[in-house]
Amino acid sequence: MADAIDPPDDRPDSMTIAMAALMGMKSRGQAVDPKSFELWYRFAAGDSGLLCAAVNSRLERAGRLSSDDIDELYGAHISPADAADKVDAVSAQMADEIAQAVAMTEAAENFAARYSASLAEAASRLATVQDREGVRAIVANLARATAEMENGNREQYRRLQALGEELARLRRSQAAIRTESTTDALTGLGNRSFFDRALEKSVTECRADNAPLTLLLFDIDHFRQINDKFGHIIGDQVLRCVANALQEAVTGRDIAARVGGEEFAAILPGTPLRAAIEVANQVRLAVMKANLIRRSTGEKQMRLTVSSGVAALQAGASRHAMIEVAEICVRAAKRNGGNAVVAEGSERL
Repeated sequence: MADAIDPPDDRPDSMTIAMAALMGMKSRGQAVDPKSFELWYRFAAGDSGLLCAAVNSRLERAGRLSSDDIDELYGAHISPADAADKVDAVSAQMADEIAQAVAMTEAAENFAARYSASLAEAASRLATVQDREGVRAIVANLARATAEMENGNREQYRRLQALGEELARLRRSQAAIRTESTTDALTGLGNRSFFDRALEKSVTECRADNAPLTLLLFDIDHFRQINDKFGHIIGDQVLRCVANALQEAVTGRDIAARVGGEEFAAILPGTPLRAAIEVANQVRLAVMKANLIRRSTGEKQMRLTVSSGVAALQAGASRHAMIEVAEICVRAAKRNGGNAVVAEGSERL
């Protein structure tokens, strides 16, 4: 059984992380391709505790990551499905850089081996040489080999630094693609794809920790009427308003997302139902303060309100069941006139 690797506590530069990733892959006989490198890079960087735990678990069990492990971990922790094509395009650019880095590490190892052989040969010759000129020749050869070693090291460092900078640039491109594919452009919150993946992870983590998990769903009351009466520009402002209220209410590990046209959600790991109801009411009251007002006259045009449903993760229930309960609660809130929070188990259901 191979020892698990603990991710570093400090934050090394991108070149150091890249080389650590390559060395980790090489020591376990892993194929060096863009997808595998991205996974090992993230593991070496220690950016995601969940990813590190998943990788360590597989390394403890098998000593290496199979191709199925790579695909599963990459899909679950790094690249959303709808961004796969774009990420692959950037990954193709990374392939040459990775190949160069691998070749350079192998060249450095070969150069170091030759230098060690030169030292061994010089030591052997010094043990037998008798004249001063012979000693001088051996020392001169060692000096040349040492100078070559130093020059080679400087050149290797320069090239590795350039490779590290290019890999960092390509990784930033990948990160931008992933962010774009999981972010709602209008509000800046996570989109439905992001929400689905985040909820799945939260369910897994909270079950493992035996911790509570609650889900809040919000639906803007009379949103179609707002769009019809005031136009889509005002409608977009209303969506941003609700998004801001939701973003200000979530803290720590909480996650906010826009999951539909006028529908929003918050995932609250570690939060019991009663506390989640308070968060939902906080959002509801914040939205109420943002009434539509005609600027020319100061006249209030319409009060903004939201209906909210709150559901908790139950033993043996799936995330889909939790979403369904929260949606039932939202519909109950709307049936009761809107501008309300209804939680599972409520008499309003």
